[in-house]
Amino acid sequence: MATPLLVSGSGTTRTPLKYRLSNYPWVYLGGAVDTLTSGSGSTQVTYYGLDNTSTDVLALGCYKDITWSPQWSSFEDYCEGVMVRKASLQGYTCTLTITEDLMDLRYLRYFMRQAAGSWVQNTTTHFESLLIDSPTTWYMPVLMEQHYRNPTSTADEYIGILAFECELALGDISMDPNEGWSAELTIEARRSDTYGGYLSFMRYDAVNLT
Repeated sequence: MATPLLVSGSGTTRTPLKYRLSNYPWVYLGGAVDTLTSGSGSTQVTYYGLDNTSTDVLALGCYKDITWSPQWSSFEDYCEGVMVRKASLQGYTCTLTITEDLMDLRYLRYFMRQAAGSWVQNTTTHFESLLIDSPTTWYMPVLMEQHYRNPTSTADEYIGILAFECELALGDISMDPNEGWSAELTIEARRSDTYGGYLSFMRYDAVNLT
């Protein structure tokens, strides 16, 4: 796994105890949106990452296919008696298949939208428990970070997509004798009034941008 370059802070970035390693993108949930800058003066660029100082960031990996699907609301408008069909962007939705990550009940609490008191852990006896009750609605940022290599550089380079305000919802949970636990995690991103958008794309190239 490459070192995450858009996640920082003095807190914790938690990784499940059991997960599959690959070079596919990693998904980071939670924390707080961190506003960053590159350069200075008229060429200064603002971009975004995650800060784990006050709230833990949950790291999920690895995913071969990640798709953010726009959600449109269609409506009709009239101009001088002529009907015009229009569409308004309502948000973005992404669905991920969660596998070994479900083994950590700390993560499952976030996915099932359960209150903090629903999850308890005893590190002495190596046991944890999660009570599923009425869902709690809260929004958190979600970062997807894909690392790659440039033939002319050995530095870490990446493409990042950060959704400012997302709601998580876990679907059916299945137990398979061959693949173990799995479930579909739906991530819905709404527009952030604070940052003025739904998603932010970031690209870092250690050599050159053309």
